[in-house]
Amino acid sequence: MQYVFHLIPNAHLDPVWLWDWREGLNEGIITCRAILDMMDEIPDLTFVRGEATIYRHIERTDPDTFARIKKYVQSGRWEIVGGTEIQPDTNLPATETFCRHFLHGRQYFWQKFRKKPTVAWAADSFGHSGGLPEILTACGMDGFCFTRPAYDIVPIESQAFWWEGIGDSRVLAYRPRFGWYGAERHEMPQRLDQLLDAAGKSDLKNVGVFFGLGNHGGGPSRRQIEDIRAWGEKHPEVQLQFSGLHRLLAAIRQEVKHGRELPVHKGELNFVLRGCYSSVAKYKFLYRQAENLVQRAEITATAITRAQKPTARPWALDERLQDAWNSLLFNSFHDILPGSSIERAFDEQIQWMGGAIHTARSVEFDALNRLANQIDTRAGRAGPSPARDEPGPVVILVWNPHPWEFNGYVELEAALDYRPIWKYQNRVNELPVKLVAPNGKPVDFQIIENEHRSMPELAWRSRVVTKLRLPSMGWNVVQFGYDEGFKPAKISDPAIARKNLISNGVYDIRTAVGSKSIRIKHRGRDLFGKAGLQIVTVDDPWGSWGGMAEQPDAITLSNVLETWKIARTEILEAGPLRAALWVRFLGGNSRLELTFLLSKDREAIDIRARMFINERSKRVKIVFPGCDQAELDVPGGSVIRGPIGQMPGGRWVRAIKNGQTNFGIATDALYDFDIADGNLQATICRASRYGDDIKTAADQVPWRPAVDAGELKFNFLISPGNDELPRLAEELERPPVNILTASHPGPLPKAGSLAELAPDGLQLLALKPAENGNGTIVRLFNRTHKLLKPTIRLGKTRLTLSELSPGKISTWLITSSGTAKIISASEL
Repeated sequence: MQYVFHLIPNAHLDPVWLWDWREGLNEGIITCRAILDMMDEIPDLTFVRGEATIYRHIERTDPDTFARIKKYVQSGRWEIVGGTEIQPDTNLPATETFCRHFLHGRQYFWQKFRKKPTVAWAADSFGHSGGLPEILTACGMDGFCFTRPAYDIVPIESQAFWWEGIGDSRVLAYRPRFGWYGAERHEMPQRLDQLLDAAGKSDLKNVGVFFGLGNHGGGPSRRQIEDIRAWGEKHPEVQLQFSGLHRLLAAIRQEVKHGRELPVHKGELNFVLRGCYSSVAKYKFLYRQAENLVQRAEITATAITRAQKPTARPWALDERLQDAWNSLLFNSFHDILPGSSIERAFDEQIQWMGGAIHTARSVEFDALNRLANQIDTRAGRAGPSPARDEPGPVVILVWNPHPWEFNGYVELEAALDYRPIWKYQNRVNELPVKLVAPNGKPVDFQIIENEHRSMPELAWRSRVVTKLRLPSMGWNVVQFGYDEGFKPAKISDPAIARKNLISNGVYDIRTAVGSKSIRIKHRGRDLFGKAGLQIVTVDDPWGSWGGMAEQPDAITLSNVLETWKIARTEILEAGPLRAALWVRFLGGNSRLELTFLLSKDREAIDIRARMFINERSKRVKIVFPGCDQAELDVPGGSVIRGPIGQMPGGRWVRAIKNGQTNFGIATDALYDFDIADGNLQATICRASRYGDDIKTAADQVPWRPAVDAGELKFNFLISPGNDELPRLAEELERPPVNILTASHPGPLPKAGSLAELAPDGLQLLALKPAENGNGTIVRLFNRTHKLLKPTIRLGKTRLTLSELSPGKISTWLITSSGTAKIISASEL
């Protein structure tokens, strides 16, 4: 057999890693110039380059180099691959974040080069979600080339194989049997020998040879090319040709057409470098927050704008949100989000994320004000009465960003007057306040502690928790104010609290000072057995990536150094709508404060966590007993895993014991979980070092700062783990939002809905204007195991969309005339 070796020169470039983003982007220019010079000299040399962000930077700062690249793209020697903005981590970002990578990246490549790559390129990311094939096919990609995890971790015999996703979508994948994406200067002869030996054990004649210098740019060297040509002269049985990823996979497809069979790999391509699932938690928590706020703002702004201008053509997404998405995409890079860069770089990426968060909130705030201006928000009395000089009610718009009805608890706080209500000085708890629903009737509420302790003897601001029924992607206008003489109705079956115990009739939570656990009962059953919920410190001397050689001790992390003790408890709220128990755990030099919230009739426990960590070479875990398997939410679907060490996932996790769901948890920040000794364990954070791959004891190199020292805040919930769990997770990450608004007439009622999605089990990934301004994009994910027929209402337009198979992602373009057609997620 004559083998065809496809020589694929590339230059892997980490835009942020052991350097900052400025150095990384400018190195992109330097590398591309060097490659172009070599291509001028060597007429058959080819080159592959992905990452739209690098091209954008070159276009903006070095147009001459950009023009040279464009010339070689047009001639077919410079191949655009990947289709993403950068090479993201492929386990941690949200599903929609991946879709936006391909939308932004492929559109840029089409606009500038008239090229739309169809082969994804994940040279260096640390393992791949089992749902990635679903995302790739939904975005118009049919191929996937990668080098991690290596063969010894995920042993697939063939270099080329069909990768089948959770929902049965399939892409042609390729991973070299030997080597990585690049090569050392001297190793090309050995690499080619190894690949020839592997080819002799395979039925395929087309073989990919990835080479070039990297991680700080580089690309193919003259020595490598000379060594390749010399090797070729000694091996006439091999045809050597400079090539690219698309040509390699196209050649393999031709072989398949002519009878070659490829193996099928179903599910994940994991795991590798597991420390990255929890390294630099302070960045990860912020990234997750930004991801959710940008999505919430976009959906909110789109729904409101479309309702106000239903036939407007064209209309566009706020440019500020485009910038926020660009920030999210860059910062999902596989050495930023996984936590493997230097401290100085993280300082700047954290600042970058802060900008995206502020932008999202600003866009959302503007949209909600536009909506409020159209609503009849008139209160009983607008502002202080001239006759009696008493405060009137405050008007609050409460917005539900989800396409289903929200029936749950929200907190509202407002100033009840422009000055303190002096009549109730030193009698703040006696201040009569009233909350009024859109229908004009009083709403049950519970006064809770204000966020401030300034002048606590003065009745001025008030904070309440109440249960509201908010229409799907809709609003309530509520009135909240001082009302002399108002007496709220007595609430039946209240949430209660007494020393070290809170209960809402569904859950009982009990603990005591000196204990090592929280005891939780769900409808009389010990949810976590007698052991209860615990906090432990685990030995973790590994660097940013965990064990670089996948050492067993770095995978399991089972050496518990300490089980934390409860040092103090306090009842913060005693009902009737909500009871709250504050618990302080102490362990080593650190503390964790958990506030457990039980709301009347709510089938979930809400927990607010505040971590103060001051450790080195350790990690802190929450232990949930009663789990031998778990179903974890991952990008593009969910997977069931057993006790296999540290694993990524976890916007929601369904704990399984003896084949049955035992409980569920959801978080707005955590990514790292494991199962050990019958326990589900969630890593909060790990005190490693920045940009470090050396196993380091706690007392070594004390001048190198421990990552995450200081305060971390996050939220999580515990539920029965039923079908409601994904919805609870979304409401946790993207809760309803409220704004103070003016009292005025308007054409819209005090309660209303702008959109709705049915049936249950569909996840709305995107609601946005089409990039060309001609219509609205709706992207849905069927997270069930059933065939679903989506029905969506946008304003007054109700559409039945085409059927969506289990585990599939589809994108529709809704035109201004109210018709719908399926498109690729990377088209519009």
